[in-house]
Amino acid sequence: MTSDSTISVLRDVLRVYDHRYLDLDHLQRERLVEGTRRVLGEEGLSDAARAALPASVRLRAFCIQNGLDAELERLIRDEAEGSPAGAVVVGGRIYALYPYLRGVPRQDADITTEVGVDHRLEAAGWQGGRLRIRGTAALQRVDTDRTAVDIVLRERVSGQEHCFPAGPRDQGPESPGAFELVADVSGVEPGRWDVHVAATALGVRREARFGSRRPARFRTAPQRRTTGSAKQGTARETTVYFTKGGHLALLVKTGTGGAPLLARIRRRLTGG
Repeated sequence: MTSDSTISVLRDVLRVYDHRYLDLDHLQRERLVEGTRRVLGEEGLSDAARAALPASVRLRAFCIQNGLDAELERLIRDEAEGSPAGAVVVGGRIYALYPYLRGVPRQDADITTEVGVDHRLEAAGWQGGRLRIRGTAALQRVDTDRTAVDIVLRERVSGQEHCFPAGPRDQGPESPGAFELVADVSGVEPGRWDVHVAATALGVRREARFGSRRPARFRTAPQRRTTGSAKQGTARETTVYFTKGGHLALLVKTGTGGAPLLARIRRRLTGG
């Protein structure tokens, strides 16, 4: 397929290769595959089509064009069951890894632009006067036990950033990228700072807004602390809160208004 105008047609045709394909009988599958093969043509996907279509679609086209019926079914079934293939990093590019698919062109297996970061917030608040955040962050589909995690504060208007490296937590293979951050944020200037999490592994770095994925009963009430020093004129009122979209953020204001009485009593009782 060489004409760019046919990309949308091909996308529509390949869209039915999901659970609906698995529900078809053998004869129905043969007819669908044969019709799709005619749409693909002898030349297969053009460079423009490859650039416009996700890897899962490109791999379906590869199987169909090469008569790999069993491999096509396994590809679709794995995705339908929530078990996508792993990935390997080569030269800064990320490639889907399908041991049962041989001869796949590298460009068809390239998922570099599709890989993000899997993340989950487990705790957010204050430890004394320091910001404390716990959670997990790891590159999607890339299996590695060497993931560096940073918490990035980005001011909503100016775009200014503060980056804080997080320390690893040993939570076993079921929680890759487990981390904890305890950071002094007294140097963060007044403003609204959105919290992002960044995961870096094997030379690849991905970033995402943080906080929307968290336990169901997570405490989301704003938590305020005085940071900085009143004697040095750097005292600020810093509040950890969640945005309307459910993301973690900090609101930093100049000066202090004094902590609410109930909050002060709680801190004294708990030693916080």
